[in-house]
Amino acid sequence: MVIIEAGSTINKDLFLVVSKYGPLEQQLHNKLLNTGLKVSVVNTRDEEVKPQPGKAVLLLDDVFESLIMASLFNETLNPRLIYEMAIDRALLFKELNKLGYSTPNFSVALNPNVVAKVVRGIGRTYMATPTPALGLDGAVTTWEGGKSVAEHRMYMENPLARISILMKAPDKVLNTQVIGNHCINCNNLGDMLLRLTRSLNCIICTYIVGIYGNEPQILGIDPRIELTIENLDYVVSAIMGWYNGEW
Repeated sequence: MVIIEAGSTINKDLFLVVSKYGPLEQQLHNKLLNTGLKVSVVNTRDEEVKPQPGKAVLLLDDVFESLIMASLFNETLNPRLIYEMAIDRALLFKELNKLGYSTPNFSVALNPNVVAKVVRGIGRTYMATPTPALGLDGAVTTWEGGKSVAEHRMYMENPLARISILMKAPDKVLNTQVIGNHCINCNNLGDMLLRLTRSLNCIICTYIVGIYGNEPQILGIDPRIELTIENLDYVVSAIMGWYNGEW
């Protein structure tokens, strides 16, 4: 385990687990140290990670890696269930329904011929995979197009790409970010997404929102954000709020 600051990992308040330790990660680390916390940086580019007692903030490029890393610590900024829902859209919809949020009517198809049948019945279809992290979600307008996309995905390396989650295509799809108490690119959806963030405990989260007429519905979540100069202070504030029990 690579510890960027000197000293043992024993009696550390917080682990910052990163895919790389670049200038922005270093600034984040320094800002957290300036709060008085004892923070150790774990750079996964260089070393293995072992189970550790304590709290961790996961700033990894890959949501699948984050799911596994979340099991190595007592508590993570975004809890493990968030990573499960980010990878399993059907689970996300189930949890959203439990919380009282409406979700699209959807079905799951495992065969291109079944995809074609479903698209023929729906018409313009939002053709998703279980996770937005694959970057494959999009709309198809014909059953031939849906079947062709599904056939192509059958040859992809990631087995999740071969699972089609199908629903009526929204009029518009928005990508919004919530970082603690701050909503970025949320337009008039800010209040709803901040409430949802509290409900899910997805403290640093990208939401994929479908607009159906005037009704927004959550199509997926991705508990990752791009660290930037503009959002750095928001990230520090979110981490400190979580660490101090405000979530």
